[in-house]
Amino acid sequence: MGIATMGNPVGSSQRGSCVITSMRWNGSVAIVTGASRGIGRAVARAASARGARVGLVARQQEALEEVLDEIGGRGAVAVADVSSREQTERAVRHVEGILGPIDIVVANAGIGLYGAFVDSDPDDFQRLLGVNVLGTMYVLRAALPSMVERRRGHVVVVGSVAGRMAAPFEAVYSSTKFAQTALAEALSVELAAFDIGVSLVNPGVVETNFFEARGHSYDRSFPKLIGPEKVAHTVISAVERGQREAFVPRWLRGADVVRHVAPFFYDPGTRRSFKTELEAFGQSR
Repeated sequence: MGIATMGNPVGSSQRGSCVITSMRWNGSVAIVTGASRGIGRAVARAASARGARVGLVARQQEALEEVLDEIGGRGAVAVADVSSREQTERAVRHVEGILGPIDIVVANAGIGLYGAFVDSDPDDFQRLLGVNVLGTMYVLRAALPSMVERRRGHVVVVGSVAGRMAAPFEAVYSSTKFAQTALAEALSVELAAFDIGVSLVNPGVVETNFFEARGHSYDRSFPKLIGPEKVAHTVISAVERGQREAFVPRWLRGADVVRHVAPFFYDPGTRRSFKTELEAFGQSR
């Protein structure tokens, strides 16, 4: 079944038991969390270039105003900490009041944490859960009722490859990303009844200030860092193609398959990859 609204079609088709739903950015209203920098900023620029009006959500007013200028003013700014339900709901209502009903949600805001779990500060658990998990849930819960009522829309959850293959020394971060994966998988079934698509985008290591912000810079030679624009391109494509899940870069999907079907190869390989960190950790106890 497919519907068309204001020349901006939303289509769905059956592939086996899976419903594939896609829509165009052109003429749509999108909201992007974590839009002040990195992946979110790149997604906002790409979405605007595709013809969308974009609601920009983050904590820094000045940075959001810069992004709004970059996209030619085709959007609205809403300052919010997504770990706060009240602030997130207010931000969604603000964007709707300026731009109209939201058609596309890109839940991108996220923070990291690096270090051995036994040495971690439990106060950081709540901080990561608040931004990465609740922040995703809050923006979707605020935007989805209107989308369900109109039977129109698409949701993109920007997760991480760490949400499919847990990263040593990032146990808490990986846990939050696994939670995002579960949320996206469940919603993809629930929302299909309303012709609303759900895409999960799993980036690898992205060249942003994410690593410095988590307290540990990226110092590995492999895998290589990718630009946020590559992730943004995948987000744009996932909506237009109705793609259920995408890895960036794509070869990471193969690594995920190996983890499931051949753990006897994957597990020793992971330990070898983190040999230096594991030795240092063992010597520190």
